[in-house]
Amino acid sequence: MRNVHEDITSLEKEILQTEDKIIEYLSAGYQRGIETSLHRLDSDLKYLSILANGAPLDKTEDRKIMDFLRIHYDYMRKLSVPV
Repeated sequence: MRNVHEDITSLEKEILQTEDKIIEYLSAGYQRGIETSLHRLDSDLKYLSILANGAPLDKTEDRKIMDFLRIHYDYMRKLSVPV
């Protein structure tokens, strides 16, 4: 069974990959891909927040994850704004 730390690391990687896909879709004008990826990004960020809030993390690790969430929620909002 995987532990919470591995799940958190995996989710962070998925979030970064999804953001890269969104950028690719934006440059290609693939609207359906953008919408799908933004929905996935939102879900992954929410799940990461839930995992982090329930995990036994030390203060430094918790702070790192909260900073990651804040940065990537802001980034998601910027990607969601039509240009």
